[in-house]
Amino acid sequence: MFNAKQVDQLLKPINPKRVLMDGKGHAHVSQQDVLAHLIRVFGFGNFDIDVLNVEPIFVQPRINNGKETGRFDACYRALVRLTVRDEDGNSCHYENGSTATAQNQTLGDAHDLAYKSAISLSVKRAAIALGDGFGLSLYNKGQMTALVMDTLVHPESPSDAEDVQDGVEQQVSLGNDEVEPAPEFDSAEWERQIAECQNEEDLKALWEAAKAQGLERRIQAAVNRRKAEVAQ
Repeated sequence: MFNAKQVDQLLKPINPKRVLMDGKGHAHVSQQDVLAHLIRVFGFGNFDIDVLNVEPIFVQPRINNGKETGRFDACYRALVRLTVRDEDGNSCHYENGSTATAQNQTLGDAHDLAYKSAISLSVKRAAIALGDGFGLSLYNKGQMTALVMDTLVHPESPSDAEDVQDGVEQQVSLGNDEVEPAPEFDSAEWERQIAECQNEEDLKALWEAAKAQGLERRIQAAVNRRKAEVAQ
């Protein structure tokens, strides 16, 4: 059983300064912030992160005009276990995994970035089982108010319980291993799908699919051209 202050903290909504937005408007927390919040809530030495498995799925060279460019794409898969302990040493653990891809890198960097990204994302996914302070609410379209309002297992907490998130500075991204992996934009495939649209309803459905992936600006010109063609 976590103590009253810990449970009270776990029920607090995430501080907006801890939230990052990517270029597509998706909200997430950084890897360093998740580790910092584990320390805030559970203390130094009261949690463990064990990498249960990590392995490459593929490593392949980039080809341009039939020739290797000296750049590579790599994808790794990881499974981690996050263990947290209460003041008496009783523990619970959460397991989760992720894949991550590093694109257009030197061979060494492709391995390095994909490897550590898969682990970082797995840790963040495991940590959301600890509630909104670890980014759970953000999965509801970036919600920053509390998703877990209370729990029936809640020791009596002091009315003046502090929020250990107070005073945290605005977080910034560390780079490649911050966000959930997204598929590479395949312009030729989108051009093909746009060309196959026979009317405005087809184009609207395709547009909504692109919008859900944050790709609408990248296909806007092609969609407008096709819209003019089907209108004739």
